This record gives sequence, C-alpha cells and structure tokens, in this order.
Amino acid sequence: MNVVPMETYSQRILKGGGVVAWQRLARFRKASRAVRQYSKSGLLDDLLDIGAADGIGLPFLKPLAKRLLSVNYYEEHSREFKAAHPDDEILTADARKLPLVDASFDAVVSFETLHLLGVAEERQKGLAEIYRVLRPGGLLVCSIPIEVGYSALIKLTARAATGHQLDGMSLAMALRHCFYRFGNIEQFDKGRQVGFNAYHFVDDVASLFTVLETWSIPIPILFPMNLLVVARKEDR
Repeated sequence: MNVVPMETYSQRILKGGGVVAWQRLARFRKASRAVRQYSKSGLLDDLLDIGAADGIGLPFLKPLAKRLLSVNYYEEHSREFKAAHPDDEILTADARKLPLVDASFDAVVSFETLHLLGVAEERQKGLAEIYRVLRPGGLLVCSIPIEVGYSALIKLTARAATGHQLDGMSLAMALRHCFYRFGNIEQFDKGRQVGFNAYHFVDDVASLFTVLETWSIPIPILFPMNLLVVARKEDR
C-alpha cells in the first residue's frame, strides 16, 4: 500500500501562492530588513530562530548571520526541518527554558510563536529566556498576531473564506475583540489567539527591552494581520 506523505508546513502555506503565502512571507522580509537596519555590526555572528517549523524562513534568515540555530517545540517539526535542511542546525526545546548559554546570540527572531507559549505569565518566561541568551545590545525581532480591533473581523472573514476556522473565535467573540477597549478580552486568554492582545504583549517586551519600532504587516491600516516588534537588550 502506498503511503501518501503528509504536507510539510511550507507546502501547506505556500501551495497555490495567493494572499496567504504573500502574507506569511511578508513577515520574514520585514524582519530581515529590520535586523539589517538595527544591527550594530553588519553580518551577525549568531542568530536564533524560535519556532522555525520546517525552515520556511531560512532563505531570509541565513544571509543575516554566520551561524543560524533554529528551535522547535515539537519533535515532528524538527524532523520536517532536518529532512528539508539536513545541513542546518535544529534544536528541539521549550522556549521558556532554553538549553543555551547566557549571552550567546546577537539576535533572536520569532514568527507567530511567542503568543503560543501559554498565558501572559508563561509568555513572560519566554521573553526572559530570550533576554538571557542575547548579548548586550542584541536584537529581538518577532511577529505576533493582531487579534484586536478591526483586524479581528478581517481575520474572521478570511478564516471563513479559507476554511481555517479558529477554535473559540465566533462572530460574537470577534466582535468582543473588535471592541476590546470596552471589555476585558484577556479573560479568554488561554495562550493562543483568542483573548490575546498584541499591544499588551508589546508592553511586556518593553518591561525587559527597549522597543525600537513596531509595524503592522503586511500592510498597515489596510491589512494589519500581524505586529512586528523590534527591541534591543540595552548594555548594562
């Protein structure tokens, strides 16, 4: 019996191109530009990618550093990564407890991952670990989903059109997120998109780092699907 291989993350995202692929790749393009813009020394020595999946971002990230270490939480994702990129480094680990030496990276990037570490307290542990492994002056560049404001309705419509429904995100819940300033949506936060407030997450980043810039991507105002955050670990 022939076994049909399961699609990898990249295959699922990029097949057919279109808006989904364009939107996903936009975060890597913007992040790579930000690393180049804010890096103090041109080509980095060491770059860490948290939540690398099967290496979808490698074409954008590898030119930024002499060494790129990718991290996944799930072993199956690491196997997909190794199959696609046998010569690149991959580590399976929990971002809240990284088995890495203090001050060993010039920059850390992460795409649509840090909001999945758990509720706010668990995400703070992840940010503390990133702070620990960064060298003084090092950069954190991450993207997180914008699930509040009118983006909630844009995403609800997009998910309905593509069949990628999000557990717990009904029309009523999306409206709560749309008008998040008039209620406490974070009471629904279980460590995923529902109840997640990207702007409060930026405040959490600012409690440890100096936030240099934020951008709504792929298109500010018109199509704000994700928030890219650029922050620095200041010298102490």
